[in-house]
Amino acid sequence: MRRCAGRQAIVLVFFMALGLPATAAAAGAAASPHPYASARTCSACHQAIHKYWSESPHALSASNPVFLETLRRGVETAADKTAARRECVWCHAPTTLVTNDFELKDPVSREGITCDFCHTVADVDMDQQDRPFVTEPGPVKRGPLEYAKSPAHKTAYSPLHRASPLLCAACHEWKNTHGVAVLSTYSEWKAGPYPARGVPCQDCHMGLVPGATVREDIKGTSLRVVNLHRLVGGSARSQLARGLDLKIESMTRSGEMADIAVSVTNVAAGHPVPGGLATKSLVLAVGVEAADGTLQHRQERVYRREMKDAQGKVLEDLNAIFAQATSIGIDNRIKPKESRTERFSLPISPGARALVARLEYRDASDPRGGPKTLLVTETKRDLAPR
Repeated sequence: MRRCAGRQAIVLVFFMALGLPATAAAAGAAASPHPYASARTCSACHQAIHKYWSESPHALSASNPVFLETLRRGVETAADKTAARRECVWCHAPTTLVTNDFELKDPVSREGITCDFCHTVADVDMDQQDRPFVTEPGPVKRGPLEYAKSPAHKTAYSPLHRASPLLCAACHEWKNTHGVAVLSTYSEWKAGPYPARGVPCQDCHMGLVPGATVREDIKGTSLRVVNLHRLVGGSARSQLARGLDLKIESMTRSGEMADIAVSVTNVAAGHPVPGGLATKSLVLAVGVEAADGTLQHRQERVYRREMKDAQGKVLEDLNAIFAQATSIGIDNRIKPKESRTERFSLPISPGARALVARLEYRDASDPRGGPKTLLVTETKRDLAPR
């Protein structure tokens, strides 16, 4: 308790020295069983970084309704409810690995993957799946800048934070009790072409964007770019559109039928698309645009990875995938730099205007409803009137 109280006093004095209101200082240094500071404390100096982070899936990882409902159902049906809760919670709120607050009662726990946790990780040991992070919470904050200095805390340069996918792998690589890799993004990246090119996860998911690392009234001139802590993932349209290329390669028409060849290329994603959980699908849809603008004669190709149970049934429910998957079924996802050409034959209705090809992202992770579909990109080939 003395150590916590002393730390809160230091934070309070520092906030007041910056000219911030005492109430804000007190809020940032509020009493907590955590050895971790709240992200609000970090925001006093690192405003741009905090703003990006606050908009990220990491900031919502322990509080978004999909996670909370999935957690509730998973714990409810588990034989060992305590173990099931811990298994789900530590990845979405990794401070709980230190605090054991798996009920998420403390506000810092509910901040999800919060600033002070990531920046006090000293190493990652992938052989320890249940506790891969080597954590050293305290006054030393680790980051990618070699000569960073702070008036608020000690700093340490960390190659792990600069460009190591291991920092991401700890949560994005996971096997269930049957030994099935339910999450395998890290190993998929390792199997692709990007490690040899020196391109880590951070290059795509935390690229440099405008922003000051530290408020200039605190430190004077600092770097004018920061890593994008919004951590845009593979469920975001912008990330999918950047990583995938869609083309109508050819179209031939014979009578009232048209043959169309469409290519889909993974031009930038460092892992197969779609990545992540087996509840995600990439859908190539083609059809004919009618005179009224509707899409007719729709046909699909679906790219996904299947998880099967011991009876060979394809699992669709997220909790079932985590708990019951014993094997991987079809995996026809598009690998890094791979291009697929798909061919379709479509009837052409009178008055039809164009052939249409679309890429859609389908996510069936939410247990509260059906799959959600996002249009990634679309291309058309006009039909000459006959």
